[in-house]
Amino acid sequence: MSYASADDIATCLATIERLAPDARVALREHHPERASYERLQAVAAASNLTVRAEHDPTNPGFGAGCNALASGSSASWFLFLNPDTELVSWPWAARRPNPPKVIGPMFTKDATDHFGTSYRIRDEIARSWLRRPGRMPEGAGFVSGAALLIDADSFRRVDGFDPAYFLFYEDIDLCLRANHAGTPTAVEPRWQVAHRRAHSTKGRFAESLVWSYESGCRFHGAHGSPVSGYRAYIVADALARAAVHAVRGDADRSRAYRALARRAVSDCVRRGRSRP
Repeated sequence: MSYASADDIATCLATIERLAPDARVALREHHPERASYERLQAVAAASNLTVRAEHDPTNPGFGAGCNALASGSSASWFLFLNPDTELVSWPWAARRPNPPKVIGPMFTKDATDHFGTSYRIRDEIARSWLRRPGRMPEGAGFVSGAALLIDADSFRRVDGFDPAYFLFYEDIDLCLRANHAGTPTAVEPRWQVAHRRAHSTKGRFAESLVWSYESGCRFHGAHGSPVSGYRAYIVADALARAAVHAVRGDADRSRAYRALARRAVSDCVRRGRSRP
């Protein structure tokens, strides 16, 4: 999935070509400018891989874009990669994974930050403030959508990613729904990926906070945590981070977090007034 990410994708494609030269690749440009799509087409044409490229200038979001790419594929397994990832190792050069499952790699940096067995509000707090990593899933749990491998039948059984998530949480939601449908989640240590992170939100920090908050409300509501509790957590978290960034002299980020706190407070008040 690209948002003016052609240069990063060129690097990613080079690692796929080196480790999985028989792979068929599908790319989708979500940036509205035609020039971005043309640049992506040029990168696709320069690769020795079999590559198709599409353009959707409406930018429907990560999950919706992945679903669209999957719908046009006849592959038996789907590998979803962020533009800013690079394959470091690939253990399935000679055979496909077996049995059906959702599989995540070990990342070369901050490896334990990309998976877990649960994601309730307490897990958000543990990760964000206590720096406690999640446990490796062994059947139940989630892996990161930055590099996620899933068999096509399992993906279609749960109707793919929920397109209502514009960005963030859609990977965790997919894994948990797949688990509920009988597809396990696992991490394959022999598969390694480098991930530079925050590519899709670079230059759009304030917007990314809102996307994460809105997706978080949907996720926690769907998976059993009280949304009111999540909103209260976001208020406290955002105000604390606003204060930290103010001390550091980062006025823009401090302002963005204060705006997020106001949004969450407003939502709490509005929901409270709407109750009978």
